[in-house]
Amino acid sequence: MLTDADLMRAHQLGDKNAFEELINRHQNGLLNFFYRLVHDRELAEDHTQEVFLKIYLHADSYRQEAKFTTYLYRVAKNCWIDQLRKTKRRGYVHSLDKEFENGVNLYERLAADTKEPGARLEEKDRAAVIEEAIQSLPEDQRVVFVLAEVQEMKYADIADTLDVPVGTVKSRMHVATRRLRELLENKGLSI
Repeated sequence: MLTDADLMRAHQLGDKNAFEELINRHQNGLLNFFYRLVHDRELAEDHTQEVFLKIYLHADSYRQEAKFTTYLYRVAKNCWIDQLRKTKRRGYVHSLDKEFENGVNLYERLAADTKEPGARLEEKDRAAVIEEAIQSLPEDQRVVFVLAEVQEMKYADIADTLDVPVGTVKSRMHVATRRLRELLENKGLSI
């Protein structure tokens, strides 16, 4: 099986199937990354599409200096920052309970259907409180937390992605975790 870097090189040489394979490998992870940041499925899809479009259009500038995922999430981070700048200028309101086309939110899609209705409702309420706490984190802490906990990236890869020292990533993660713990304890939950 070809590595991501091999696929990117093949794409640079004109193999359109190689880029399609990169999309297939990383689309869900990237979509989940953006969804955790914006909590809006359509906006997360737009951001995901924008990242792949930028990578496609600027493929000739790709150099394998780090893992492809580091490159991918660096582009994603830059798209996210661009979007933040735009929304600060004009403002954007999005629903925290945005649902998928089938009327189910992300948490419900991931939750097992074998649970009792009362347990599912309790978990849904808990997930909403946790999501609200994550959304309340400052942007730099939220991005680090999502990359580490949702995307399961290593601190070194996060540092490369965000172009900050590993110590900064650790510090942001520590502060984010402490802040989340405080917020959730105030709501009667623990992490």
